[in-house]
Amino acid sequence: MWPTPVPSTGPSGWSALDRRGRILALLCIGVLGLAVVATSWLSLRGGQPSTPIYGGGSPAGASLWTWDGSTYTRVPIGGAGPSSNSADMAYDRARGVLVLWDHGCARLVMGFTGGCAEPVNETWTWGGRGWTARSTTSAPVEIGRGAMMYDSRLGEVVYVNSVGGAWSWSGSGWSALTMSGAPYVARPDSAAAAATFAAGYDEGRGVLVYVLSGSTWTWDGSSWTRLPAGIDVSEARSDAHLVYDRAHRQLVYVGSHSTWTWDGTSWQRHDQPAIASGTAEYDPARNAVLLVQQDASACDRTACRMTTWSWDARAWTRLSTVHAPELPLTRSGAFAPPMAFDESRAVMVLFASAS
Repeated sequence: MWPTPVPSTGPSGWSALDRRGRILALLCIGVLGLAVVATSWLSLRGGQPSTPIYGGGSPAGASLWTWDGSTYTRVPIGGAGPSSNSADMAYDRARGVLVLWDHGCARLVMGFTGGCAEPVNETWTWGGRGWTARSTTSAPVEIGRGAMMYDSRLGEVVYVNSVGGAWSWSGSGWSALTMSGAPYVARPDSAAAAATFAAGYDEGRGVLVYVLSGSTWTWDGSSWTRLPAGIDVSEARSDAHLVYDRAHRQLVYVGSHSTWTWDGTSWQRHDQPAIASGTAEYDPARNAVLLVQQDASACDRTACRMTTWSWDARAWTRLSTVHAPELPLTRSGAFAPPMAFDESRAVMVLFASAS
């Protein structure tokens, strides 16, 4: 049998309080609870950008910039257009338009259950006045790193991925290209995924060039040839670019620590300043390779300004530009924005989404 509890002979701490004391205690507890809730909400809210790509709402807009050699100009865009965080772009010399394959995510959702709420697979062309949606039939497949360029031998824009796949753009649709015997490139989920990969078209020699770890391969339209020269594997970077310098008849590779040039026979190494992740493209109006990168030292609470570099076949020069574009902080750490020279209008074009 359980013992009988002995009642307390004195008043409890709470009952000993008078009415006014009880009211004051309840008010203090309520204020403290509200403060905790407000602090938690502000903490969670402060960790998220205010753009609609985090959570619900419409996809964030994209911006288009042109550069004429000294000044950047934001181009007003009316109507629909590309908007995702990953795209490739090249100038179609045969048709006088820019071709952009949009294949990333238009709306990201943050959090433990987050991810891409709106995947994109669209092709657009830019003729100087607005974007035009094109057919996505037989669109390319992105696996690992890829590159888009104009193949003057075919007379078409070509996209290649890092596992030997290739597609050409006819002006109305994509077609898969067969390149039998393509060199082996590690898939992105393999242990060798950090291997160097970059691709570009050598206009002077009419060949597609692959740069792999320690080796160089060329495709002449019918067969692959492995050349003994290569780039040091320590120069690998996730945004590696291989750009043809038409004025000096050489390919330019921007590595992690050095810049390399290819004359069709061998690679030459050149000193390079501290250039972070960026996008490179050849500027035929100024006979130089241009590189645009996000400047982490020039950021405010919403965006980071872009820095522009120029390569003259000997050294890099940081350019003093007017109205340099800003890349939203929501793009930080994302894919580098694509860039291409619009030969019809003699300006460099930079596409930057906020996604």
